[in-house]
Amino acid sequence: MGNPNYQLKVNKNEFVWNSLGGELTFDGAPALLFWDSAIELFLKTIEEISGNDVSKTVYEVTGYRMGHLVSSYYEGRTDVVELLNEYSDIYKSAGWGVFEIHDYSYEEKRAVVRIRNSWEHRIFKLADKNKVGVLLPSHWAGIFSGLFQQDMWYKMTKSQLHGHEYDEVEIFPSDITISQNIHLLARKKDQESIIDLENKVKERTEELSSLVQELSSPIIPVLKDILVIPLIGKYNEERVSNMLEKSLTEVTRLKAKYLLIDLTGIKQVDSYSIHGIQKLIQAIRLIGAKCFIVGVSSELSIQILRSNINLDGIQSFSSLQQGVEYAIQQNGYELVKKK
Repeated sequence: MGNPNYQLKVNKNEFVWNSLGGELTFDGAPALLFWDSAIELFLKTIEEISGNDVSKTVYEVTGYRMGHLVSSYYEGRTDVVELLNEYSDIYKSAGWGVFEIHDYSYEEKRAVVRIRNSWEHRIFKLADKNKVGVLLPSHWAGIFSGLFQQDMWYKMTKSQLHGHEYDEVEIFPSDITISQNIHLLARKKDQESIIDLENKVKERTEELSSLVQELSSPIIPVLKDILVIPLIGKYNEERVSNMLEKSLTEVTRLKAKYLLIDLTGIKQVDSYSIHGIQKLIQAIRLIGAKCFIVGVSSELSIQILRSNINLDGIQSFSSLQQGVEYAIQQNGYELVKKK
């Protein structure tokens, strides 16, 4: 049986394929081969499921941690310049593109990396996406964080997608960390959820408010020249204003002489509600009609008395029936039982 292992050396990097075990090693470390189209499908799936903001953070976190992992393989080496050149050769051999350390300073903890024909650029170009990649730039931020033993981040200063000859990535010390990025993303998502919930609550409140206005204080014609407006619940400035507008409109439109304010649905009365009733009575009188209060229970009458609100001169009845009968009589009619 022949040797199941196939070896290939590219520059200083060695690939070994174990055809029986289905394994590939790259410089002695387990590795995988993927088509660009497979990686494109993988990244596209993440974007479709997560959305643009989340996927961008996922790519940055992944690239950064991959870079940090790469630097850990060479921990302890002091020949940083030579090591960076080795990195460039490794990536070229692996088909990642051409990486050049254009500028570097260990003392100032900064570097400038130029990238041409990277797999990330090839994928975005293949997908016809006019956006700058973030995975490889954050990858180099992770590498230099490991080399400098300090939190580093990146800034894209040039891009092949924007017509430049290469992608240029500036690496510099930063207070931004991957954990902070994830935390900020989570906070942003929480804030978006809160805003979305607030918008839904606002929309629902407006719908309910509109429904309350439609159902609140309907003007009901009882007999000729007689209208009834039943009051329900508590009244605020908006409800009082709506009640006044509807009452004046309907009394004028129907040319009614009497408006009966029905308090049967009022369980508790406050000074604002009574003030609203007083305003309604005054407004109706100004257009030549009369108002009566009906449906005043014993409990409600006690509350009104305790409130020290003056309702002198306002005709009131304990039931709607009594008020309607009185209004009929005042209108010159009488109820006669049919024989």
